[in-house]
Amino acid sequence: MRATKSPILRTNLDNVYKLIYMARIVVSGASGTIGSAVCRALSERGDQVIALSREPQRAAFGLPDGIECHGWRDPAATPPPAPALAGADAVIHLLGEPVSQRWSPAAKQRIRDSRVLSTRHLVSAIESLAEEDRPAVLVSQSATGYYGPRDDTKLDEDAPAGGDFLAEVVRDWEQEALRAESLCRVVVTRTGVVLSPTGGALAKMLPFFRAGIGGPVAGGQQYVPWIHLDDVVGGLLFCVDSPTASGAINLTAPRPVDNAELSRALGRVLHRPAVLPVPGFALKLLYGQMSEIVLTGQRALPQRLIKLGFSFRHPEVEPALRDVLVSG
Repeated sequence: MRATKSPILRTNLDNVYKLIYMARIVVSGASGTIGSAVCRALSERGDQVIALSREPQRAAFGLPDGIECHGWRDPAATPPPAPALAGADAVIHLLGEPVSQRWSPAAKQRIRDSRVLSTRHLVSAIESLAEEDRPAVLVSQSATGYYGPRDDTKLDEDAPAGGDFLAEVVRDWEQEALRAESLCRVVVTRTGVVLSPTGGALAKMLPFFRAGIGGPVAGGQQYVPWIHLDDVVGGLLFCVDSPTASGAINLTAPRPVDNAELSRALGRVLHRPAVLPVPGFALKLLYGQMSEIVLTGQRALPQRLIKLGFSFRHPEVEPALRDVLVSG
């Protein structure tokens, strides 16, 4: 990575100090749950953060002081602003329309375009930069939906893509990011179900479990490739910093659990019963085709992260839930 600032001392998780350089890092989707957490982590470790957001004023209000915010108001139709990218050491691309909505034809098009087309525009913008101004690495978020419904099959990064709607979107999304491999190092992080009380699947589950009416969904045998938000952030920064990280990397906890085990753990953390089953047909009536992502799952394993030496802060689901909901 290029040295753009004066060297600073930074510490890793083992409290071993090493001399590295402050980096200029661009983060798209900076106002989202993951994006805002990544921006804070980068800022805290001393990097210069350039935030890209559809709503730059909103993003600036929720981010630490000193972060430079640029508007990228229509990522599916336009490239990001060139001044934001020029001279960046790394880009972390996190944009994407939420998948947790009823999948009307229009919603499915937005889900696809927000990922595939925004990444296409981003890579083209990087390509248009002078060689000395291009980033050394692009970390582009992907999803475990790449694998499609897989029951209890153990899935490492070499497993083939699925054939459902979401798998096709993720496959095309990754292909757009990997076009940049001739320009810089590229990592596509297949992120699982993120445990955070402020967004994602867990936030939608909490009201039911807190009311004592939560439980396993459709028998609960489908695997949930969960991961704590801290480890998502840590994994993304690890991929930026590690020169040997490239290609597809599963960003999931090392021990995925099925829906029934997740439900029991959540009930114990909240001191609520978690025994009322949620029938699959009810979810299909409520959410339509989108219910597939809850009724099916992937037993994705972070083999490459482990081989690269990444250390998970929250490897077990119940302590992770306790940290999110009690300690946090």
